[in-house]
Amino acid sequence: MSDAASGRKLPTRAVALAYVRACDGPVAEWDRRWHEAAAELSRRRRAAPGSAAEPPYPGLAAFGAGDAGRFFGREDVVDLVLSRLAEARFVVVSGPSGSGVTSVLRAGLVPRVRQPVVFLRPGRRPLAECATRLTAFTDNPPDAGFLLVVDQFEEVFTADADERACFFAALLRAEQASARVVLGARADFADACVRHPALAEATRNALVPLEPLTAGQVRAALVRPAADDGRGLENALVATLMAEVARQPGALPFATEALRRTWQATQGVTLTLAAYEATGGITAAMAGAAEAVYGRLAPPEQAEARSLFLRLAGLGDGTPDTRRLVPHAELDPTPVPARFVRARLVTAGRTGLELAHDTLLDGWPRLRSWLAADRDALRVHRRLTEAAALWEASHREPAVLYRGRQLDEALNWADRADARPNTPERRFLRASAELRAAEEMATRRRRRLSAATALLAAVSTATAIRRHWHGRFPAATVRQRTSGHPFPAG
Repeated sequence: MSDAASGRKLPTRAVALAYVRACDGPVAEWDRRWHEAAAELSRRRRAAPGSAAEPPYPGLAAFGAGDAGRFFGREDVVDLVLSRLAEARFVVVSGPSGSGVTSVLRAGLVPRVRQPVVFLRPGRRPLAECATRLTAFTDNPPDAGFLLVVDQFEEVFTADADERACFFAALLRAEQASARVVLGARADFADACVRHPALAEATRNALVPLEPLTAGQVRAALVRPAADDGRGLENALVATLMAEVARQPGALPFATEALRRTWQATQGVTLTLAAYEATGGITAAMAGAAEAVYGRLAPPEQAEARSLFLRLAGLGDGTPDTRRLVPHAELDPTPVPARFVRARLVTAGRTGLELAHDTLLDGWPRLRSWLAADRDALRVHRRLTEAAALWEASHREPAVLYRGRQLDEALNWADRADARPNTPERRFLRASAELRAAEEMATRRRRRLSAATALLAAVSTATAIRRHWHGRFPAATVRQRTSGHPFPAG
């Protein structure tokens, strides 16, 4: 505190703004000044002689085999996979996107295996990719053992059905021969792997799930790479990072990306909270990554991205917006979500998709503007989403369909140029509109029937009165009364 007061050290943003508020100063102006000072300080540190060349944090990239010495936090999983491989020839490592499956395989498992390793990503041509990788072993003895690691195994399900079947058969032949096989799969595809008829027997009891990191494991992943490189993290920075990563499914890669930037902006042996905040922290890392992915999309894909992120936001009512888990059934097939999943901005699990961190809701200016543009329309859409899901879950019970004002609001929203209703929502709106048309037609029929019945009743009444009248008086008397002549004298 004394260093900050004397000008020898930049105070943290929180401390600086607290002083400004206490003095009734212009917060926005001083916030701008703090960021300018922090940016200038970072520039000077990067330009200083002896600044660090390569940070020990991979940032948004996965750890590679050469990063084994700086990969911390998943030692227990690697030990479990190795013990499984000692007993079985087939193992499936699975976790939500952003949980570090690739890092576990590359930086954790591969460096600890003594056998030759064939590492591949299947892509859309898995059989060809596998054949290419295996050519390195053509000179090995036929009974020579090796480890076949297939990362991002979910890509297999985008391949042609015939090639996929041949690839599964090749995996089984390798497993039955001298090879051991490890598959790395996203959690939402893990069930498809172990339940597929071609793999069910081989993958029985083979699943190794990646559980969320404990607080101790997160701390190790953040602190130990710097410690092994002779640097430390300020306690305030560690506390801030731990709070930002806690209970956020995909935050750790962005925390390490922020630490990577902080490392580059730091001169000396301690990474400070002030330097971290000067880089923008997790918020800047995520907002920059999101904007980069969005900017590479074509205009129709950008519209799909807007719809996706609006679905991923839980709308607060007098409270901040939150992350929302979007079931897989709510999203129509499109390549756009996969772009953001690969960028680790969206996590994909067994039950659905979710934002990697709450900070995207407020920290990505584009998403913040989307959420602020028309809250009423967003709420109409959210109610429609929930009603459509309820209708499907109730086996399309007509009583659940929209009527009246609810239907009018939903149809008006669906007619907007920026509306992107999904297939269940369109089906729900169509059924609601058809039901209203049928009810209106039935109402018109009832009205016509009621009018016809009333007319018939009136005619029947008039006929009855006429008959009654003719029965009481002779025809001549009736004619005289109706013609106005007096009765003849009797």
